[in-house]
Amino acid sequence: MTPAGTFTPRCRHFGVCGGCRLQDHSYEDQLALKRERLKEMLSRINHAGPRAFHPSPEPWYYRNKMEFSFQDVFPVPAEGEDHLTLGLKVRNRWDKVMNLDECHLLSPEAPKLLASVHAWARQEKLVPYNLHKHKGFLRHLVVREGKNTGERMVNLLTTDGPMPEASFVEAVLRAYPATTVLHGIHDGESDVAQSASVKVLKGPGTITEKLLGRTFRVSPYSFCQTNTKGAEFLYGLIRSWVEPLKPTTLLDLYCGGGGITLSLADLVERAMGIEVVESAIEDARHNAAVNKVTNCEFMCSKVEDILPGLAAQKIEVDVVVTDPPRCGLHPSAAKALKELGPAWIVYISCNPKAMVEDLRRLADLYDVHAVEGVDLFPHTDHMEAAALLRRIY
Repeated sequence: MTPAGTFTPRCRHFGVCGGCRLQDHSYEDQLALKRERLKEMLSRINHAGPRAFHPSPEPWYYRNKMEFSFQDVFPVPAEGEDHLTLGLKVRNRWDKVMNLDECHLLSPEAPKLLASVHAWARQEKLVPYNLHKHKGFLRHLVVREGKNTGERMVNLLTTDGPMPEASFVEAVLRAYPATTVLHGIHDGESDVAQSASVKVLKGPGTITEKLLGRTFRVSPYSFCQTNTKGAEFLYGLIRSWVEPLKPTTLLDLYCGGGGITLSLADLVERAMGIEVVESAIEDARHNAAVNKVTNCEFMCSKVEDILPGLAAQKIEVDVVVTDPPRCGLHPSAAKALKELGPAWIVYISCNPKAMVEDLRRLADLYDVHAVEGVDLFPHTDHMEAAALLRRIY
């Protein structure tokens, strides 16, 4: 394996930018490192390790969503000098943002968009938000791309205040082929790229994406796997596990906009999805209608709130698919899942460490039939893992 530092990174920002940490390894070595890490984590539950670790179909320009941050410059610059930065966080710094002259994760046009919005903010004399003082206007620029459709979304998040909307749209379109442009207001102190409301400045306010032949609407804050081509592979892998089981009913926990639910719906008589984000549930229902899928129903709720009720009603479910947040299953959700007792569980995780702890929690009722890794995050420390669990009795 090539030692770290002997492989030339592609991006000039490597080492300073917090976006990528493994560019000084060849991609083959990155895969080997991740496979070994996954194997080590699985050894904690006496599992032999993943039977496969699959590469990303595209190692560059694979992301369909990125969140960029604004920051003010300190010490305060002289009159006429640049007073802000727009880009990604500096490595290991939550409060320091660096400008990006290049980035190979989203698309070749993304740095041009950042430069144009940066120039617009300077021209309009707009003040970036300061995370220490909790004052300022400009907060985040969120970009989403339909890799299979070409549709693109730009969402500017600010605090409440006068917004030069027309010049912002012009700045975006000068540099980037956005099909919809949005403005969201976030007045809270938390450093999250979300807003309670969104105003559409151009286009329909959403974009569409295609996965495995189905069309999906993507809203500003809907959850989607950030690697579109990798998600298609992952969903195909899940199908290859579920289809031979010949299930009648399927329950998809943390279903987002219904990507997995709708990708598996033709394999079952009835499919159900649960998601707490209301706009994502709206997308899921819309996506079912657009794709003429009539055997799916979607419920808006926290999984830990609704799953105990489903278990108490003794709802019969053959297969449960769960793709929980990075922290893993809520304790009451894990307990209810065991009470529900499906014959099979497909567990998907972007945090295998949390996944292993959940597998340990389920081990008295389920054994691990298969584990495979999928690299949805090339050049970063992150990975995706999928486990197929079989009920012991």
